[in-house]
Amino acid sequence: METEELEHYKALEEFAADTHNLRFVESRENWRKLMDFLHGHDLETTAHNLRFAFLSLCEDGVLDLLPLGHLAPPQSPQPEAPVPTPKAQPTPVVPIKAKTFAMYRNGKAIEGTVRSL
Repeated sequence: METEELEHYKALEEFAADTHNLRFVESRENWRKLMDFLHGHDLETTAHNLRFAFLSLCEDGVLDLLPLGHLAPPQSPQPEAPVPTPKAQPTPVVPIKAKTFAMYRNGKAIEGTVRSL
């Protein structure tokens, strides 16, 4: 019994969320008319059957619908926030070693001039 009720409400939510039914006004009267249509035609409450009832009742002009082009109330334009301009980053300075080549003896750098072997 509980699963039938859950499936019933799931079908209602699926129908209401479907973008094909945007003009449907969710009022008690409209829902009553849809459910009366389903019961009158001995149909189960499914999203597909609700869509069928919606289309049939729209053709008959029975349902209250949102007018075309007025799906959402107009919104005032929001001022754009200024985007901060990123500051130029200085080029990183990499110190150059004074000694590019060093000679070592016994793990210590050799100071002064070095003779080649």
